[in-house]
Amino acid sequence: MSSDLQLNDDSVEKKESGGGWLMTYADMMTLLFAFFVLLYSMSSPDPVKMSQVQDAMDEESSLKSQSEIKQDFEEIIEEMGIEKSTNIISDPRGVAIEMDGDICFGSGSTNIKGTLQKVLNEAANKLLINEKDYRMVIIEGHTDSDKIPKKLQKFYPTNWELSAARASNVVNYLIRQGVNSGRLQASGYADRWPAEASWFDVRSGKITDQTIAEYNVSEQQKQKNRRIKIVFTNN
Repeated sequence: MSSDLQLNDDSVEKKESGGGWLMTYADMMTLLFAFFVLLYSMSSPDPVKMSQVQDAMDEESSLKSQSEIKQDFEEIIEEMGIEKSTNIISDPRGVAIEMDGDICFGSGSTNIKGTLQKVLNEAANKLLINEKDYRMVIIEGHTDSDKIPKKLQKFYPTNWELSAARASNVVNYLIRQGVNSGRLQASGYADRWPAEASWFDVRSGKITDQTIAEYNVSEQQKQKNRRIKIVFTNN
């Protein structure tokens, strides 16, 4: 009889010892829960900071993505029927649109043609007039390698001056349409960035007098090189 009692006592002791860790674990979890509840009750979120965070999130979501900018430009080009003289390309800096110089300016002129004006108007209304968008927009002027005619050299001694003046006129036009001037940058590249050359070619110093001559052999090449380029940067 005593042996049976001893066996029962041993069984109870084993059960108690085997489940004892559960009680300790449950107590620990209860204490942790109470601790985090206490921390939350003591915290006092700053409504001003919370509002600033929300405003930042709303501002970020209101900006158009690079793919959306590209799509908008494709629609503008299609509506105007200028697909043959306009090209949308991917640039390391962002989305870029290139327009043949013949639809932008007259020969040796910096006066903006009507077609370019329409493109700029559409771009301003759909893409550029956004008070929350601070991303840079670079306007580039590019020429072929032909020298400036003598009668125009007193105004534009070289293609550097001509390309820079054209880019500047585009910037001024956009400012008059209400675009934030702080976002705009005018750059003249003269003949130093042929249409067939990449951004890396230019930045790495691969464009030399010899390569420029090779990129301006035919009239078709020269026509491609005479262009206005608008780059919508990533930042």
